[in-house]
Amino acid sequence: MALSPSSTNLRERIEATVRAFLSAYEEGGVNDDASIINRDVTTECTRHLLPASVPHAFGLSTDFFFDTKTYQETYAKDIKVLKFRNFNSANLVIDTNARRAAFTSIATVHPNGGESYLAEAAWFLYFNQDGSKIEKVVEFCDKEVLLKMANTAA
Repeated sequence: MALSPSSTNLRERIEATVRAFLSAYEEGGVNDDASIINRDVTTECTRHLLPASVPHAFGLSTDFFFDTKTYQETYAKDIKVLKFRNFNSANLVIDTNARRAAFTSIATVHPNGGESYLAEAAWFLYFNQDGSKIEKVVEFCDKEVLLKMANTAA
């Protein structure tokens, strides 16, 4: 079945938003500007961490989520002590009807004065009507990597 022009445009917009969303992790650190992390999300966007062992490892409830302000504050602390580089995505799937995207990513984490390591994740993004902003982020994380990052930022 061929895509209609409007669904093709939506697909392209979602794909561009996905790329911009991931690049914000690098750009925020390079520019020392934590606000960049929220440029591609709505003001009401929530960010959720999976599996349940991740929030549990930080003493949080399994239904915990970050709002944009709290996520930016956390990211600001992170970029003071580490930087994300070479963020690459793969396995991108876009559903224009549901306005969702799923993909995997890998990045190199560079702690200040420490040895770099890889961070892998799977992402599920929920988009607004035109695909230009993300309304909800679900990140399936590597718990050990997040704990390592948290120890660096502590």
